[in-house]
Amino acid sequence: MMNSFPKHTEEIIRPIIPGRWIILWAFLFVSLPVRSQENILERRYSFDYDNISVAAFFDSLSVRYDIAFSYDASLIAGDSIVDVRADSVYLDQWLKRTFHQEELEIHQMDRQIIISSEPARVDVGSIHIRGVVVDSASQEPMDMVNIGIAGKSLGTASNRQGKFGFFLPAEYAGEKLVFSSLGYRRDSLIIPASDTTVVVSLSETSVHLPEVLVKLVKPEEIMREVVRRKKENYAENPLILTAFFRETIQQDKKYVDVSEAVVEIFKPPYFQEYALERVRFVKGRKGQYSGDMEMIDFKLQGGPFLFSRVDIVRQGGFLPDEAGNSVYQYSFKRMDYDHGRTVFVIGFEPQNDTGELLYEGEIVVDEASFAIVSASFQMTGKTIRKSREYLIRRDSRRFRTKPSFARYRIDYRPWNDKWILNSVRGEVNMKVIDRKENIRTVFNTVSELLITDLRDGERKEFRWSDAFRADYILSDQIESYDDDFWSRYNIISPDDSVEKIFEKQEE
Repeated sequence: MMNSFPKHTEEIIRPIIPGRWIILWAFLFVSLPVRSQENILERRYSFDYDNISVAAFFDSLSVRYDIAFSYDASLIAGDSIVDVRADSVYLDQWLKRTFHQEELEIHQMDRQIIISSEPARVDVGSIHIRGVVVDSASQEPMDMVNIGIAGKSLGTASNRQGKFGFFLPAEYAGEKLVFSSLGYRRDSLIIPASDTTVVVSLSETSVHLPEVLVKLVKPEEIMREVVRRKKENYAENPLILTAFFRETIQQDKKYVDVSEAVVEIFKPPYFQEYALERVRFVKGRKGQYSGDMEMIDFKLQGGPFLFSRVDIVRQGGFLPDEAGNSVYQYSFKRMDYDHGRTVFVIGFEPQNDTGELLYEGEIVVDEASFAIVSASFQMTGKTIRKSREYLIRRDSRRFRTKPSFARYRIDYRPWNDKWILNSVRGEVNMKVIDRKENIRTVFNTVSELLITDLRDGERKEFRWSDAFRADYILSDQIESYDDDFWSRYNIISPDDSVEKIFEKQEE
């Protein structure tokens, strides 16, 4: 695939994720702005070919017009033989007519034309449930509450203001919509036949165990059992996940850049530890506010590519190996509730904190199945002090950049008799000092990945040329603002301050 990134991006280190470690890199760097991209879909194209394969036709256009193509092989057969001729046509319109598929999504990523379908977009006539989730005692909003349909693959989550919106197929009326969060009793409601707005109150709960039973809980044995049961608790077949991804950058507590996208993720079977995920960009939107960003062009690199691989069950970074050995030591914290189940909360920290890429945090394990339900973790103090080499890929001598913290959360949800990846959230905070002007500023970045649907799939559906890569910057890959972009997509509802950025794009 061809791209238009400046030469300095070639120096950025590509990510390596060993089988027994989890590498969480924010890929943040300070650089010069990239040039704006040409809209190649607004050009007109002419061609005349007889008895040519679709793949060869795309190749010939690639050479002639200096562009590239990627397409879903399940939609377009590359080996089909066609006669194609046209004079001064818009390629997206011509392709839809020629292949008799008006529902095709055709859009641009850099100088690549991507041909795909629209996954997880609910049809007109769907049911739209919106609302807010609050703590029943304090009435405070609850963020990242899991929201799903019992026994179904669709799901979403509440935002940091407790708000959510969920589009559901009309045939799901009468099914049970379930709300769950760690430490709270699970609640549910019956899905109505029409759009509705609800307020959901969750009640906090706790599990009290006799002291003698607490002494019998051995965290090392629990973690070994997690490893032993991994194959029966997680998918044995490859899956295609539909996901929503959002990246936000705040400078001194003011949003200056927001990028959102729908992506598809190829998820290999969990027992194939060395097989890697692939990500395919579907559609996106972005909003930007210049402000003091003119002083520093702060970019996030890797985006959905990296977050698709932050799966601690598949990568095994915080787990012992099959022999029970681990670089981490475990401790029993407490019993708790999540998804209506009793869970163990296990603490972990490095056995020897050398300042290498190491983390500390808590892992929540289902008591009945020994499946990992969620994990919250952060770089250790020694690691964060050395974290420039992990988090910064390029900056200027003019600026001194100091990471303050890097925190992450990942969770899974039950689906039939398995557990599936549900969401990943990462937050990185950095202080930047302009040595020349003696100006100090703080950047805070949040990246969120939410799995909204899934289906069985095969790796061959994701050609390498389709894949989002480690050196891509999401905001640079999105063409423009689309005010109707999220119509009938399931997403994490934007906070009010995030929505204001998109409103500015309409002005």
